[in-house]
Amino acid sequence: MLKSRITPSLILLAFVSTPAFGADIDAVAKSTDLIETHQTRGVLQAGQTAEIAAGMTGRLLKANYKPGQYFKSGALLARFDCTRQKAELLALEQAHQTLAAKHENTAELFALGAAGELDVTIARSEMQQAIAERDAIKAKLKDCSIYAPYSGHVTARHVSAFETPQVGQPLYSIQRYNTLELSIIAPSKWMRWIKVGQKLNFTVDETGETFEAKIIRTGASVDPVSQTVELTAKPTKSTKSLAGMSGVADFGTQP
Repeated sequence: MLKSRITPSLILLAFVSTPAFGADIDAVAKSTDLIETHQTRGVLQAGQTAEIAAGMTGRLLKANYKPGQYFKSGALLARFDCTRQKAELLALEQAHQTLAAKHENTAELFALGAAGELDVTIARSEMQQAIAERDAIKAKLKDCSIYAPYSGHVTARHVSAFETPQVGQPLYSIQRYNTLELSIIAPSKWMRWIKVGQKLNFTVDETGETFEAKIIRTGASVDPVSQTVELTAKPTKSTKSLAGMSGVADFGTQP
C-alpha cells in the first residue's frame, strides 16, 4: 500500500502562497470600494399646480372637465349664472347716461349764470359715482367665466354644475402639462460629487419605464438626523409616467 507523503518543500510552498492570495483579495475589495453604483429612491411630482377657486358666489352653469382630463390654455373651465349682474350693469349704464346729461346741462346753466358752482360739483360727483359703480359691476362680470391659465390636466373637481359655490371655494385642482419633476432623497455625502446639471436614469416602479433626467436643484440644508439631502431633477424628454409614481434613481458609478 502506498502512503501519501508531505514533504517540507510542499509545506513551504503553501505557507508562501497563502498570504499572496489573501493580499490579492484585499486589493480587489479596495478597488471595488473606490467605484460603486449609486442608487436611491425618488418620486415624481408635478412641477406646477394650482387651485382654481370661485371669484364670486352664484349658481354654476358649467363645470365640464373631469379628473384626468386634458385642457388647453384659455379653455373655459367654469361659468356662473350672471343674469342679475348683467341687469345691474345695464341699469348703471342708463344711470350714468342720465347723470352725464344732467352734469352737462348744469355746466351750461352755470356758464349762463343760472346755476351755482356747487350745483355743477354735485352733478359731476353723481356722474362719477355712477361710473365707479358701473366699473365695479364690470369687474364682477369677469368672474362669471373662469379660463385655464395654462395647458394641463385636472387632478380633482370639487363642484358640479348647478351647485352654488361660495366666493373663494375651490372648483378645480389642476397641474401644468409636461412639468414633472423628480424628488430624490440622497445621502448627504453624495454632495461631494453631485452638481446641478448632472444626469441620472430613473426607473418607474409602476410602469417599468426608464428615462433620463438631470439635476436642476439641490437642497439648501441637510437633515441632521438621517444625514440626507433632497435633490430635484427634471426629465430630459417627455414621459408618460404620472405624478405620484415612484422608482429608483441611478447615478451610475461614481468615485
